[in-house]
Amino acid sequence: MEYYGTDRYKVLERCSRRIRLWEETFKNKLISFPLVNEICDILNGSKQLMDEYDVDEYKMQASMAVREARNKLVLLDQIHSRTELDVEVVDMPQEIYTKYVAIRNTLREGRLVSNRDGSLMIDSSPGGLGVTYVQDEQIKYQGNFHVEVIRIKESIEYNKSDNLHFNTALTEFISSTIGPVHRELQDEDVKYLVLSGAETQLVLKMMDLDTNRKVHRISATDFDAFFQQMRKLNLAQIMKVYNIPEDVAELVLPTILLYEQLLDLVPAEEVIVTADSFIDGMQLLHIIERTAPEYQQKLDREFISLIHCIGRRYHYDRKHAQQVERLSLIIFDKVAKLYGMGEHERLLLRATAILHDIRKYIYMRNYSIYTHQLIMDTDIIWFSDYDRSIIALAAYYHVNNLFDQNDKTAPHIDSSMVAAVTKMAAIVRLADALDRSYLQKIRKCKVNITENTLLITAASKKDLSLEEWTFDSNADFFEEIYGLKAVVERVNA
Repeated sequence: MEYYGTDRYKVLERCSRRIRLWEETFKNKLISFPLVNEICDILNGSKQLMDEYDVDEYKMQASMAVREARNKLVLLDQIHSRTELDVEVVDMPQEIYTKYVAIRNTLREGRLVSNRDGSLMIDSSPGGLGVTYVQDEQIKYQGNFHVEVIRIKESIEYNKSDNLHFNTALTEFISSTIGPVHRELQDEDVKYLVLSGAETQLVLKMMDLDTNRKVHRISATDFDAFFQQMRKLNLAQIMKVYNIPEDVAELVLPTILLYEQLLDLVPAEEVIVTADSFIDGMQLLHIIERTAPEYQQKLDREFISLIHCIGRRYHYDRKHAQQVERLSLIIFDKVAKLYGMGEHERLLLRATAILHDIRKYIYMRNYSIYTHQLIMDTDIIWFSDYDRSIIALAAYYHVNNLFDQNDKTAPHIDSSMVAAVTKMAAIVRLADALDRSYLQKIRKCKVNITENTLLITAASKKDLSLEEWTFDSNADFFEEIYGLKAVVERVNA
């Protein structure tokens, strides 16, 4: 691919080869060595092609099929030693976000949806389902569900003799699995259901639609009519009517029932089907990172709206969270370059600041350990599992002492995370102290570094005695991490 910007790029050549990687991982929990050999051969061919085009930049990522394999480290080692290529294995939230970026770009470029109207984006894969609700350029809900189509396919094979009863059971299973979507969105006005994923393309083929088109717009009524037609057929009839092989029919049936359940739970006026794939998202994110800072800022704003959505789900104090976020960023922007922190660390800090005490309003005693657990149990698209651990630990240590031998409930912290966690926690401690009253007394704030001192000038018309006392009690930790004595001075607003 040759690119100059998000709207100026050209695919010079596209090549692909389909292998049954996910089914092998699902059945055996590992990737057999013959398949490892095949993957290495394919990648060596890709490397040769890149050499012919004098490729300057490349990125190789693996998703669920490799992520779920017990021997993924063996595979990655073989790839590196036999091809000299490095492959990054992305976590499920990163995979969902990568596709989300591609789909959102397609919707924007084609002016397919109105920002004011709600769009429920459903991305299906053999191992899971990503559900994202967007309105007014804000992510108002996001959930990932392990609805494993291949596992369902195996059940279909087992239950062929009683297909009618199995369809009923499958419908009930899907309905119970995606029930949280209905609970979260029952008061929302969802106008568009946006579908993507390999199985969705099979549905288009069965509806006799052109699968070479990138986007299809289908009325919810027409989609429902197709579902009703499908319900009358058993597996053998589906294969005959639509001229598709048995293994394909077994994959598409649960997908159709899933979409039917979604339309029933969250009624929409129109269905939009896009052909965007994981690799489209990889490509777009790569271009954005290098050529489009304004586009990146737009994505960041949407992403932060999701973090606030998670905070609301867990009953955070919105005004306090926003104040701690604002003050944290002012401090971060002053120290970031001096201490080797960049945009990714800035996002980690924002998430930590917003979620730092989400459990406090439900359970006051030792709330930080529950805050840690809630963050660890929550998928956050874009962030890897490693990133989420840093956020959860920084939220915990913004009120706890690191490596306190008497803290028997302290979560484990990997040595590789200590630097990032302590940097985040030290800043959030100070920012949290500056709003200790939860009254947002500080209207403006300036930060300067002079002679090993971090001077925070806080503009306020109100008494800051509580904030100053709390700040002083937390300043030692900041100095231990950054080597700067933190001082706060109040001036009249």
